[in-house]
Amino acid sequence: MLNPFLFILSAGHLIVDLAQGILPILMPLLAEKLSLNYFQVGTVALAFTFSSAIIQPAFGVFSDRYSMPWLMPLGLFLSGLGLALTGTVTSYGLLLFVVLLSGIGLAGYHPEGSKLAHYVSEEGKAGASMSIFSVGGNIGFGLGPMLGLFILGFSGLDSIYCAIIPGALGALVFLFYLPSFKKILAEKMPARGEKPSDVKGKSRIKVGSLTLLILYVIVRSWMHYGLVYYIPFYFSDLGGMAKPEYLISTFLIAGAVGTVLGGPFADRFGGRNGLLVSMAVSMVAVYPFLYLNGKFIHVFAFIVGAALISTFSTTVVFGQRLLPQNIGLASGLLLGFGVGMGSVGVTLLGAIADHTSLQFVMNIICLLPILGIILAFTLPDIRTGQPVSDTGAEAAAEALQQQ
Repeated sequence: MLNPFLFILSAGHLIVDLAQGILPILMPLLAEKLSLNYFQVGTVALAFTFSSAIIQPAFGVFSDRYSMPWLMPLGLFLSGLGLALTGTVTSYGLLLFVVLLSGIGLAGYHPEGSKLAHYVSEEGKAGASMSIFSVGGNIGFGLGPMLGLFILGFSGLDSIYCAIIPGALGALVFLFYLPSFKKILAEKMPARGEKPSDVKGKSRIKVGSLTLLILYVIVRSWMHYGLVYYIPFYFSDLGGMAKPEYLISTFLIAGAVGTVLGGPFADRFGGRNGLLVSMAVSMVAVYPFLYLNGKFIHVFAFIVGAALISTFSTTVVFGQRLLPQNIGLASGLLLGFGVGMGSVGVTLLGAIADHTSLQFVMNIICLLPILGIILAFTLPDIRTGQPVSDTGAEAAAEALQQQ
């Protein structure tokens, strides 16, 4: 039976990631209000993910050294506060500031939340447990556009201040459970100064595998964030769709379904196979999603969303197994840096769209799964309950040592 705290952590993950789903919905309105071009839209996305994701490894390092469960309620509050302030900004610089503030809230929640989810997971069910934690974020991301449209329906950007309500309520709940979280971390966290027993060669192998895994996550994030941020522009301009925001919700909610399926799949068939299947299905479905406009467009949006995000929890568990003594750092790298670097891609894609066309950018996104498949093939085959295995890397390390 799964630990009930997993569902509380998942609910917090849902609330904190609402901001990721709401912000893309705000961008067309903010772009009109502040006269932003595609590159500036991408820069706002970069600012948000820099503060919410790229700096997460730093939070992860501190999370490994110290018990900081108070970051979770603080993160919940800040994520909503920054988003609520977007309706009050009068300049591009102020917009970047409040977006950075919201992002810092996400950065504070994720390493502590995923670390705690790891510690309360049962033996042999790491993938399933992380799926429960991750699916909250995916649902929050998916519900964000609908919540954003609901809030904006009152008085446009003037009513976005209501976005602070979920974060504030979530912060109060987490403050109530804070003593329990502290107790769990006190019992489970390794003693300070404890060092891993891995040999030097094994460490080099794991660092190489971790680098490849992060590159895979970057490719996945380029596809994911590129679609999320530019679907409203693409389908309204080229597809003539009146409400493309609902297509984003279909795409993101499908990602939540994929996350629930992806973790158990990886527990049974191995993380590498999960990554391969994810990219293979994405490669087949993304082109018809973007170019076969019609009644099946929501079906293809669901397939792409489910396949692409099915490995969200898998890559986190993969990283935690590669860095078992640095759970917070591994979580920060995979949840934060890897995903955040994907938003660098959004900025670059925006710049390309400004100089070519948005359709050309969508063609690039259609080709990215090929790179993802290549990266997945290079990773070790990690199965639940088995030690990390990287036969090719081990052979290369041994050959170097003999020279």
